[in-house]
Amino acid sequence: MGFFDFIFGSGTGTSYGSVSQETVRKITSDWENISVLLKQKGPSQLKQALIMADKSLDAVLKEIVPGETMGERLKNAVDKFDRPTYNRIWDAHKLRNSLVHEAGFEPAYFMVTEAVANLKEALYKLGVNV
Repeated sequence: MGFFDFIFGSGTGTSYGSVSQETVRKITSDWENISVLLKQKGPSQLKQALIMADKSLDAVLKEIVPGETMGERLKNAVDKFDRPTYNRIWDAHKLRNSLVHEAGFEPAYFMVTEAVANLKEALYKLGVNV
């Protein structure tokens, strides 16, 4: 890292505040895949779409707030969202966790698609348009 990168930031996103272009490109690509998965409407595709959507929000949060886990980062991002949006993000993240950690958990189609939409809204509010 050069002197000017140190003073002005290298664009890696480690300074907490802005999202790197590399992360935005990755998330944009991921959301193209999420869109395809949602159109397929199968339970495993919906599950994968929610996991990817949650992961994309976490990638942004890693660059703008501190925290070791997504839960910690969400807590540190409370001031980035209005309260209703913040609550919907938490609900989406909890649904993702249930999908991943609870055997046999099969939420309704609308629950998964709504959670994905809420995570997309969170990205939009953070300045990442997908």
